[in-house]
Amino acid sequence: MEKNNRRKKPATPKPPAQAKANVPPPRNLTPGLCESLRRDMMTACLAVAETHGLTVEGGDLADIDLRHSFEIAFRVGIPMEDGAIYSPEKAMFEVLAPHFGLEPSDYGRTFKTGGDLHRIVGINPNRPKYPISTERVSDGRGFKMPAENVAMYLQRSDP
Repeated sequence: MEKNNRRKKPATPKPPAQAKANVPPPRNLTPGLCESLRRDMMTACLAVAETHGLTVEGGDLADIDLRHSFEIAFRVGIPMEDGAIYSPEKAMFEVLAPHFGLEPSDYGRTFKTGGDLHRIVGINPNRPKYPISTERVSDGRGFKMPAENVAMYLQRSDP
């Protein structure tokens, strides 16, 4: 049996999809323009998803560079009974949270630390020292934190 000596062709990057614009591009992005684009894109994405019986979550801005670009991510899926999309991260958090001194309902809660507002977005038992994943609300940057610290921050944030 002969070995296949053909090399795989490298994947060619897809060119950006761009319609003909009647408006010239701005010189720079502004926070207001980024937010306006986010809202418009979320509306358009929801309209497309609904035509297929799906729903959309997300639309959070990330990696914002006001000189050039930003990233925006949407998650499309089959809606559950409550209208939300199934989240494996949330399901794992709800199962594992009690083992780390947290409540299953803590998923998605926010707390302040170092002057920044953070949101709990996951849990990873393979990181025993820093099992809790959070994201800074202002820019979506991810952080790993000790469970004890997060529990303390959440207690402080309770009214």
